[in-house]
Amino acid sequence: MKKTEKLEFRLSLTEALIIKKKAKKAGCSVSEYLRSTALNYELYHRLTAEELEVYRTLNKYADNFRRIGNLFKQGNMPGVKELSIETAQLITKHLSKLK
Repeated sequence: MKKTEKLEFRLSLTEALIIKKKAKKAGCSVSEYLRSTALNYELYHRLTAEELEVYRTLNKYADNFRRIGNLFKQGNMPGVKELSIETAQLITKHLSKLK
């Protein structure tokens, strides 16, 4: 939808800084942040570059642990198989919190 209307309002310097900081944290413009907030749209937190890097690293670890688990399915090495699967599940659980 094309946005053609403009609204203006006054606020204190402190309020403006807070709104700008919240918009930046949400990963959107001040206009988008205020519009979403005023209209009760769900505002999703966008991951920072650092958070994305952590997510990618955890995904690699999870893949490696799944591969190790698959290797242990072929030959029964006591305890290591279970520990590998448990670790992979724990990583997957933490990754799901980032989605």
